[in-house]
Amino acid sequence: MGKFVFFAVEYNLNIEDYARLKALQKNTKLSRRRNCKLIVLVMLNQGHSIEVVEAALGLDDNTICRYWTGYEEKGIETYLSDHYHPYGGNLTGEQEKQLATDHDEYFYEDVKPIIKWVLEEFGISYTPSGIRNLFLRLGFVYEQTKGLPSNAEEERQLEFLEYKLPVLLEEVEAEDTVVYYADVSYPAHNTETGRGWIRKGHNFEIDCNSGCKRVNINAVVNAMKPEHLVYDIADSFNAQSTQRLCRKLLRKHPGKKIYLICDNARWNRKKALQDWAKKDQRIEFVFLPPLV
Repeated sequence: MGKFVFFAVEYNLNIEDYARLKALQKNTKLSRRRNCKLIVLVMLNQGHSIEVVEAALGLDDNTICRYWTGYEEKGIETYLSDHYHPYGGNLTGEQEKQLATDHDEYFYEDVKPIIKWVLEEFGISYTPSGIRNLFLRLGFVYEQTKGLPSNAEEERQLEFLEYKLPVLLEEVEAEDTVVYYADVSYPAHNTETGRGWIRKGHNFEIDCNSGCKRVNINAVVNAMKPEHLVYDIADSFNAQSTQRLCRKLLRKHPGKKIYLICDNARWNRKKALQDWAKKDQRIEFVFLPPLV
């Protein structure tokens, strides 16, 4: 009977199942997916590490783990069937669609904020390699951004300034309403190195701090009293960060109507956040005309 150690736990493949897997290896008509599922179990059974299987088959570690879990929970017949896809707790098709849609409008430099977002939104944990492979499968690539010239609609912006904003500010005079401007900022918290002319073979060194690269600040400023600043420091900008900011405003201005003037960032328009704001009935999002 074959044995292998997986995450420091010993597993035994059923003798009949192992024999069947070995026999199926000779079938040249197997689809690539079924063949991969088969080889994963055989290689693990032979004592190969997850890293070796990952390198040999081009699969990520999450997929390899799901294959073993699928075999263990469903049995060999279901595991090998063409219609069975062992997600083992990973995202469903609808969740993958939501992930792709929500992240179409936002730029991530690395996968850590994405891993955090998936965990908060769906309660599912991914490894860095797993989320990278998922994004590649969903049609994303890691490449340089492109700068575009400003294409703001000046007419709509002037209309907002001349007609909509004054109406909001007039309500403030009644002393039962406050207006805040909202925006995010992500200042670099370290010296950034650059390129320049340096004598060949020499280094041009600059002092750096502890290494923290960026601080994500979600903040609002009072339209009539700009010294009143409320902010939230977050790992990433999302609906949860904006909601925390809103709760601070509600505590700061009990009983008052709050208008929050903000841009059209996807986290500001998140349905769950907007539904929450409407239920409270004291805070209302006022979206600026598109900036580009």
